Amino acid sequence: MKMYITKEDLAQLTDSQKKNLNDMWYPQKYDLAVANICTNAETEEYQQIEFVVGDIRVYHTRFILYDLMFLSNMNNDDISEQEEASTELEPEEDSDFDENYDNEYDLDEESDEDENFDCLFIRPTTFTKEECLPLLSIGQMIEILNKNKSKLYDFYLLADNGQFATEMGSKDYNLSGYGSDFESKELCDVLWECVKLVL
Repeated sequence: MKMYITKEDLAQLTDSQKKNLNDMWYPQKYDLAVANICTNAETEEYQQIEFVVGDIRVYHTRFILYDLMFLSNMNNDDISEQEEASTELEPEEDSDFDENYDNEYDLDEESDEDENFDCLFIRPTTFTKEECLPLLSIGQMIEILNKNKSKLYDFYLLADNGQFATEMGSKDYNLSGYGSDFESKELCDVLWECVKLVL
């Protein structure tokens, strides 16, 4: 059973649909996502990187998503130090660097190290939300459809185990019309009750 959409599914979207999806998405821990990263600025090559959201931080209204694969090697103190280092540069360090730069490095001489320097792509450990799209799960898609049920499409979902039921969708149906005369419950609870009958 397919549980998540794929990169190929996302490729079918127009640019405006991708932007709308990004706007609707509120990242949560363990979400699957795809980041569109520039791997070569000269040739404008991009690569799509799939990752699992391990942590989320907000800086000046921007969401920063941490890749779970790399987050396991870092603890929260390391993340905080990394963030402080990237947002603050002490003036003393900056002025020392400017004074010593001309003395230590001669711009007229080319070193062997510079000639052999190879710009290898290093996979980022963090991404901004704007450069990512979610690989939506079935549950996330149901949530989006239920929140936007006033739109012009036909969406209706009914789960019933004989004692509990839930319904949601763009049309108003009555559970009693399906032989049930009880209140609608949370989808998760009804599905769990149905799974318990299978166990």
